[in-house]
Amino acid sequence: MTLYEDEWMFWDDIAGRYILKHASNDPNTANIIDAAAYYADSMVVARRKRKRVKLPVPGTAVDTSNAPTAL
Repeated sequence: MTLYEDEWMFWDDIAGRYILKHASNDPNTANIIDAAAYYADSMVVARRKRKRVKLPVPGTAVDTSNAPTAL
């Protein structure tokens, strides 16, 4: 999977937390690392699908031209 530059920290955080949570003296280290990568990839894809909305900054003018009108 190709990651954008701004997604590296997010991916690293997800994968690192997964590994720390599931790490042990188990000989299945490769399986844990593969699962962490798969989980982090899934989280990045889910994050990309989400819509981002900018909240208005208090004290600035708000454009109400597209706002619904009251009946």
